[in-house]
Amino acid sequence: MVQSFHQIHIISTHLIETTGEHRELPAKTSLKPYSVSCSERKINVGTRSVSVEIYAPVTPAPTPGILLLHELMGLLECYREDATALAAKGYLVYLPDLFSGGAVKYCIRALIHEAGRRNRAGSAVNQEIHLLLDALKSDPACTGSLGMLGACLTGGFVLQMAKRPDMLAPVLYHHSVGIEGAGVPLDESLNEIQRLQGHWSENDIFCPASRRNQLKQALGDKLEAYVYNMPHGFRSWSRHLADSETVWQRTLAFFDQHLQTGTDDTSP
Repeated sequence: MVQSFHQIHIISTHLIETTGEHRELPAKTSLKPYSVSCSERKINVGTRSVSVEIYAPVTPAPTPGILLLHELMGLLECYREDATALAAKGYLVYLPDLFSGGAVKYCIRALIHEAGRRNRAGSAVNQEIHLLLDALKSDPACTGSLGMLGACLTGGFVLQMAKRPDMLAPVLYHHSVGIEGAGVPLDESLNEIQRLQGHWSENDIFCPASRRNQLKQALGDKLEAYVYNMPHGFRSWSRHLADSETVWQRTLAFFDQHLQTGTDDTSP
């Protein structure tokens, strides 16, 4: 059953704020998880090459693809754990090391340069994410159905990538980059976004409530939004908390709903 609503629920120790059309679906599970293979490749993204770890379910058939982006701390082992879990559920996962060539250089482009700091659609960092998605989509092991997950430093990239017509399942956690408005410059539109799932902390100095509230106002029913009484870093430094698993299960359900059901149009 589909329900349209905009309400706040108190469940257990977390505050959940939900907006828009939302199907309460369990994450899709198979009788037996896929075995997972891991490989690595370099992808040219214009002015540099990015190292990408590839986690793939062992199956002869192509599967939906997910681009999993790390936070400001870089490519930690926790992201590899999540990539493996996604692949075991039947997703081809690209896990890029965005700091290829140096973390300082990347953070200057993403956080100091005006286009990066404001999360402009045409910024160099966003253009690199487009190229990574293009590479994932063109991988013979991918069906062409795309999802992505970004958090903190990379959460704002999800807003820009969600405008792509082939982005069926965009998920962001507490987007920190995009210092004005909803997380994109005020002179840029979010109208192209089909849908978005977002997860935020109730009190977060890196992603203030005003940012998520403006995003909710801009997207309306296109946004499935959750707010938790949990610190920043839902799948990294707050990973040990019970609410982190709640976030993860909702993320999996969203991916399964829009990438595995076959109900979405995956044409370019």
